[in-house]
Amino acid sequence: MEDERERDLRVPLISSLLCLLVSAGGIFLVLYVYVPNLSQPWYPIAAFVLIGSPWIFWLFTYLYTCMKGCFRRPEGKINHRQTTMHKDNSVASSKESEFPLAYSV
Repeated sequence: MEDERERDLRVPLISSLLCLLVSAGGIFLVLYVYVPNLSQPWYPIAAFVLIGSPWIFWLFTYLYTCMKGCFRRPEGKINHRQTTMHKDNSVASSKESEFPLAYSV
């Protein structure tokens, strides 16, 4: 499981994409402010949208995590793997003594 996480490219990919968007927004803003003869009237709008893109991304991520709980399967429909894992980790299957450590010493 740990090897799968180390090879996962989603986090660096998303971070790189957001960095590129913010950098492009900064370039548009610098062009609009410091080179007015080359700038277009839509440069500041594009700049603020690109600079605000991480906020939009995190807002949608937050909404997704909130809405994910609303659309989960009911508890009665648990697959076989989850059931066996739950049974293996239960206290009833433990071979250890139920006495506290202070009483057993």
